[in-house]
Amino acid sequence: PLNISLLQNLLGKLMEDDNNSDASVSSEDQKKKQIEEQQETEPILTLEEELEKEKEKASENYDQMLRLQAEIENIRKRTLKDIENASRGSIERVIMELLPVLDSFDLGLGLKTETIEQYKIFKEGQVATLKLITSLLEKLSIEIIDPVEMKYDPELHEVISLQEDGLVEPGYIIHVVQKGYRLRDRLLRPARVIVSAAEQDNKSST
Repeated sequence: PLNISLLQNLLGKLMEDDNNSDASVSSEDQKKKQIEEQQETEPILTLEEELEKEKEKASENYDQMLRLQAEIENIRKRTLKDIENASRGSIERVIMELLPVLDSFDLGLGLKTETIEQYKIFKEGQVATLKLITSLLEKLSIEIIDPVEMKYDPELHEVISLQEDGLVEPGYIIHVVQKGYRLRDRLLRPARVIVSAAEQDNKSST
């Protein structure tokens, strides 16, 4: 016997496929039509016109490059000027701090030292001047290295001689000949020192 239901399902499927196929073809036709319309609206340029258009773009890019170079040069000049002004300002501040020290030296040179009292006044002036200098160094972040009775450190000290000293442990500093100076972590000048050496047995054997 003929299955009516099966035939109906097959017929329905075939009709559905035809509809989908028609919809797909219709969508493709619409896309093609849109492309054709877009091409019709866009002007077709000749080779000379295309070349002229590219020249205009190149000219615009060149102008932008020149403006960028000019801006970079202006930034460089401003930076150099700022550095110069900052350096000049730093030097001026140091000089202003140094002027009182020079004034103190001038006063000391004008003092007489013929009597003990005059010498005491002169000595007090020298001490005051030294304090001014020390204060100036502190403001400049400069540390004085004065390693009295400290252990010798090759990173900070320069040995100028070794001496035997029964009162000072070997390897320790006996005397500071010249103080050192350090700017933060940078050593400006090592301290020149005399270091205690181990005593040697000089007794001759018999």
